[in-house]
Amino acid sequence: MVDAVLLEWEGVLADTRHARRDALRHAMAAEGVAHTLSDDDPQLRGLGVSASVRTVLRHMGSSDATLAELLAVRAARAFADALASGIVLAPGAAAFIARMQSRARVAIVTRASRAETELMLGMAGLQDAVTMIVSADDVTDEAPAAALFRLAMDRLARTRVVEPARAVAIVDAAPGIRAARAAGARVLAVGAPAHHAMEADAAVDALDDVTLDDWIVPVPPHGHGRRA
Repeated sequence: MVDAVLLEWEGVLADTRHARRDALRHAMAAEGVAHTLSDDDPQLRGLGVSASVRTVLRHMGSSDATLAELLAVRAARAFADALASGIVLAPGAAAFIARMQSRARVAIVTRASRAETELMLGMAGLQDAVTMIVSADDVTDEAPAAALFRLAMDRLARTRVVEPARAVAIVDAAPGIRAARAAGARVLAVGAPAHHAMEADAAVDALDDVTLDDWIVPVPPHGHGRRA
């Protein structure tokens, strides 16, 4: 039995890395700022555009809050414009969510911002398929922190018990895997490199035909679930 499915959307439901990268480049070029961090740097993986801006500026040694805000606004606008042309969901993503809806509560737990996440879900027609969103806007820790996953389980537990051993986090890279495991959830890695996937409880290339019950750990009779 699965109590909750905790989904990262970036890299799991859809891949918007190129749109995010281009939005960041556009914003920095418009302000004459040199982008000194590699587009493939793990620090940027899955981050919302505002967090990406802060990460790049921090890497450059800049603490200019005004510049950070201006770049974030430009990048967010460019990212929204890029998404306006449409989103291609990952193979099996929509069918997987449909299957899970009838069996467990589905929450989005993401390093991206709430605004970006709501935009993506709306464009994909998935806004009514998830119980809640927990985004980087909801925690003060640097995402992806265990706090994101703990908060999702605590909020879901306000209406029904959530046993961490029966909560499945579905992520695509080592930072999310480690954060989810630190929160006590089971972890399924999707499309992750082999050296990342080995840290998860299970790994698949895509969400097609994924079932979860075979590797969920049974909870002891007197186990304690998360409650509000």
